Amino acid sequence: MNFAALRYEELALNAFPVLHTEVYDGWILRFSEGKGYQGNCISPLYLSTKSYEDKINYCENKFEEKGLPCVFKMTPNVPSALDQQLAMRAYEQEDKTYIMECSLMEEPESYPASDRKKTETGTQESSISGKTEIRLSRKIDDNWLEAFVGMGCFRSMEGMNQNICPDTARAMLTAIRNPVYCAALYENGSQKSPGKIVGCGLGVVEDNKIGIYDIRVDSGFRQNGIGARICRAIMEEGRKEGACKAFLNVAASNYPALRLYQSLGFEEVYTCWYRVQNRGRGV
Repeated sequence: MNFAALRYEELALNAFPVLHTEVYDGWILRFSEGKGYQGNCISPLYLSTKSYEDKINYCENKFEEKGLPCVFKMTPNVPSALDQQLAMRAYEQEDKTYIMECSLMEEPESYPASDRKKTETGTQESSISGKTEIRLSRKIDDNWLEAFVGMGCFRSMEGMNQNICPDTARAMLTAIRNPVYCAALYENGSQKSPGKIVGCGLGVVEDNKIGIYDIRVDSGFRQNGIGARICRAIMEEGRKEGACKAFLNVAASNYPALRLYQSLGFEEVYTCWYRVQNRGRGV
């Protein structure tokens, strides 16, 4: 049993409550609006007492009722026999992902001094095309939610599904019961206006760990280090909250993001992937 993988999977489930969850003989079935796998999948976390064939049939029927392909999230703790049976049923392997962590026991010396200066509203940042500022809030406001839902993902982090409506996103986010940090980087703010949000992200604290989810950057402001600065801000607030580790998920194919997180001190803990039903090739 990979206990680190089990715990991180549990934390990820808690961090993003979906609209409907069903527990079936040790498997967690999750359903939400949108098409993202994280919000619409089965997590085989615990031991089974029923046959895999019967359980897979049950899950396929449940997902068919909702017009969705049946998707399994696979981790090192999933028995190889289940993975092999899904492959025999034409389930394709997709979205290989690394779960990475880093220690927060000390404030990283690599943080730029500007990342550590605090004001009443947030962290002062170096300029993109003018004054920028990261603001961290313990609650969801309309400006942050609009940016969070409207921006494309900076990288493939697990969390909120893409193309999800704002009302559903708000419902899922406000259902989180652990401490959260909504981070937003504003450009060209003033005393009268906070300015435009060009990057945002979410941190969720539980069990002395902070998960970093959905770092998103406006398409016109990418390649400016905004994602790294938002990560640093969330990590620092997690450390102050008492977290001793930060963790995140990144697609194995996203090499720029992998290099970024390695530069921030993240190291791979385990790998996960999805088995996705190919309904046109079922056996």
